Amino acid sequence: MLRRIGILASFALGLIFISALICLIIQRIWPLVDIKVVSLISNNWLITILKIHANIVPYGQDLLFGIDLYDIIILALFILVCFSLFKISNYQNKIWFIISISLLILGIIIFIVTKLAGRSAFMVSGIIISSLMFTRGFRNIKAGFIGSIANIHLLVGDFTVGSHLRIISLLFVIGYILLITWFFLISNIIIKTEKISRTIDSTFISSS
Repeated sequence: MLRRIGILASFALGLIFISALICLIIQRIWPLVDIKVVSLISNNWLITILKIHANIVPYGQDLLFGIDLYDIIILALFILVCFSLFKISNYQNKIWFIISISLLILGIIIFIVTKLAGRSAFMVSGIIISSLMFTRGFRNIKAGFIGSIANIHLLVGDFTVGSHLRIISLLFVIGYILLITWFFLISNIIIKTEKISRTIDSTFISSS
């Protein structure tokens, strides 16, 4: 059950981020057309930071200020992904998974209290989870490499928001695209593990 939740959550995150990017592109192509659904979908905090770095919108903390249910849902979905990955790793690296999940929960609380800070916990946890992809529990170098680069680039972009450096803008876009890829990779990892688990269960039942 937890595996299936993880598949849905990771796929949903990939879909959320790619939809937001597509909607941003639509807004840039047809800037005079006000489509409320498009504006809503492209309103996660990472897209807002991307807009600031790319000088699409002027920098101001008010752009990132305020409780956004959309951002909280993204953080909550990542918590579910972490629980699912912990399950398929056969509960290895317990301390690091506890730290990752705790950071995300704390991030949600801080965000609700401050209405601004806390969302960077998403990238910090992402770096931790990506690092665990290299370990015995997963042994997935591709997911580890892509996830590490994605979350490091996004975290740097988060901390330097308002700097208007072209290199940061470019790295942030690369990180965002890699983040989308990473979540679809995670979904695929969990799906494969689910299939292997079903095969083992079927073999066990047949032998019984």
